Amino acid sequence: MGPVPVGIVHVSPLIRDAVAGLLGQRSEVRVVATFGSGRDVLATPVTGEYVLLYDLATHKADGMAVLVALRQHLPGGKILIWGVADDDQAIVECVRAGAAGCVLQGASTDDLVAAVCSLAEGIPPASPRVVTTLFRYVARLQAGESLPPVEALTRREEEILQLLVEGLSNKEIAQRLYLRPQTVKNYVHLVLQKLNLRSRLEVIRMFRVGKH
Repeated sequence: MGPVPVGIVHVSPLIRDAVAGLLGQRSEVRVVATFGSGRDVLATPVTGEYVLLYDLATHKADGMAVLVALRQHLPGGKILIWGVADDDQAIVECVRAGAAGCVLQGASTDDLVAAVCSLAEGIPPASPRVVTTLFRYVARLQAGESLPPVEALTRREEEILQLLVEGLSNKEIAQRLYLRPQTVKNYVHLVLQKLNLRSRLEVIRMFRVGKH
């Protein structure tokens, strides 16, 4: 097996170039592309399968919906989020959004390269900390526990939810928030998923109760 092709996403050009330089010194990987945002990745034709290193800070700026779109855009959907805080909710949110693996803050270059190689072989990379968190999360689901739905939403998702409750269409929401209709569609899907609801009508019924 030759070097694993890698794409790097980070909002900072300095960090992007630094990480590309570090990985360029390793024989196990080969940097094939760098991007300033997830939207840049979506706007670029995919010429081959590669592992996408996606910085968490960039991910937060782009929004969860962009990560969902990336999973559909990339062959195999091999997205590795790095720079994840040692926090249960951050870890779970990355996985729920479609990441194939995550690397915590403070990880070494060796850790990052090992995670990339593991993902390239079809094995989701996960440190003991990540594995413990995910097992705990699954146990909570099986016990019927969950976070209060609205508390699990990001700020942008809360904005989408409010506009859904007002009865706006995807096109109207896109115009209101200056987003693309497809991005809004992805957000709506995430909101419904997080709230365990099946339709916009169920959203309206749930959140308009008692507001007459």
